[in-house]
Amino acid sequence: MNIEPQIVTPGSIPHFLKIHTQVETPVSELKSISFYQQELRKVLPEEIFLRTPWRILYLVGFLAINISLITFVMMVNPAWYFKLMIAFAIGQLNASVGFFAHETLHGSIVKNKFLQAMIGSIGLAPFLVSQTYWRFWHNNLHHGNTQLIYKDPDAFPTLSVYKRSKFMRFLFNLSPGSKGPLSYFYFFYWFSFQSIINQSYMRFKSKMWDSMDHKKVTIEFAGTILAASTYLWMIGLDNLLWLAVIPALIQNYVALSYISTNHNISPLTKVNDPLVNSLTVTAHPVIEFFHLNFGYHVEHHLFPRVSCSHAKTIHRQLKVMYPDKFKHMPKWKALSYLYQTPRIYKSNNELIHPKTMKTYPTI
Repeated sequence: MNIEPQIVTPGSIPHFLKIHTQVETPVSELKSISFYQQELRKVLPEEIFLRTPWRILYLVGFLAINISLITFVMMVNPAWYFKLMIAFAIGQLNASVGFFAHETLHGSIVKNKFLQAMIGSIGLAPFLVSQTYWRFWHNNLHHGNTQLIYKDPDAFPTLSVYKRSKFMRFLFNLSPGSKGPLSYFYFFYWFSFQSIINQSYMRFKSKMWDSMDHKKVTIEFAGTILAASTYLWMIGLDNLLWLAVIPALIQNYVALSYISTNHNISPLTKVNDPLVNSLTVTAHPVIEFFHLNFGYHVEHHLFPRVSCSHAKTIHRQLKVMYPDKFKHMPKWKALSYLYQTPRIYKSNNELIHPKTMKTYPTI
């Protein structure tokens, strides 16, 4: 599948993207999250808005399997190809535990804040992320300002910002769609790398982070580093590759491949309209089971406090009520388009490669 650079015009979108036009969406046509919530609540069953504490069984199961696999490698020392398969499984399960932490920290599993924090700390530890930092970054900044330039830390910049910022010029070369050789490794490290840089340095340099509880983040981040160091000491150098390095690469890939496709090929918006600025990506049912329906992201942005176990119910209703506006596609197609387009915005609905100046449509 090859997507040629083009000027954004109606009908210029690849056929699989299911969007009928790509002219700039007028602000008057953008709808707030509350608008969709009011409309959808009229038809959605009331029980989906209840917490789902039974889903803690997912966390218990994922952790039990991971601990068993780690113990098996350390005690039995199987052949390298078994270790490789186990490393891949551990990375996948670390991502699953991270997705569970994400859901819990939105308040959809348990009400108790202490339990939320404890689960969040456990689930985000493999990524070296403080749960307080995650709440502020993801729940407050990202959900509150999705795809709003300067306010959403997950949104890629405009061409003017790219030209003024040395960091953005550096980041562009690493990002999917830049065609740089390092861009093909982006998914395997960037999530943890960005989190570590933000927690250790960037949060002190930007007003974006001013209202976050910095003391709490510092304590939690230090505790996570201590726990990670203890884990590395326990597994030893012989198991470093199998029980730490490869799992870290896999878990980063899983998490960031969703985060990037969920937003980074969508338009920038001045009104937080999830049906415009977000994308749902689907996968095989087995994958969706282990990844806790994280790809159903439009649904999640509409109802962040609703358990992802109900995402497919919301998904079906969106397809009925907003067939021409609701954006969804298989994840592999979204990944393909992500790598065929640059991550710099010329306008809200138009991407541009800052070196070739060729333009591409968002979805």
